[in-house]
Amino acid sequence: MNFNKEETKNLLNMLRSSDKENSIIALSCLDNFSKKEHLGELLVLYQFGMTPAEIWEKNCKKGFKHIKKVLPFKSSDYRLPSSKVFNELVNNNCSKQSIELYLELFTNEFSNHLYAMGYPTDKFDIQIKIKE
Repeated sequence: MNFNKEETKNLLNMLRSSDKENSIIALSCLDNFSKKEHLGELLVLYQFGMTPAEIWEKNCKKGFKHIKKVLPFKSSDYRLPSSKVFNELVNNNCSKQSIELYLELFTNEFSNHLYAMGYPTDKFDIQIKIKE
């Protein structure tokens, strides 16, 4: 199975759901299809899915194993420094679509932080593009 951007976003929504059963289902699906070539999608889902490491380790053993090979973290971490995750996406030659999705989610989050600090985010647009 190859994850496209839409499938990854759907899994992300399941991980972020207030219904914890949705995140367990998403992790079970990921565990069935986790391969090294899905590392980019796994990193994006881990970074933005708001699901603790313990739950990943219990319900997505194969996927979590791939994540742990490239990211050092404490057992309760589910958010890591953005620069570290981005560097691992690039250094591990992850798919362009996973890098694009990471940047899209990071930019949305950054805009939300700016808005919370009082910046008029309706007056500007932040765009990040990958250099070829």
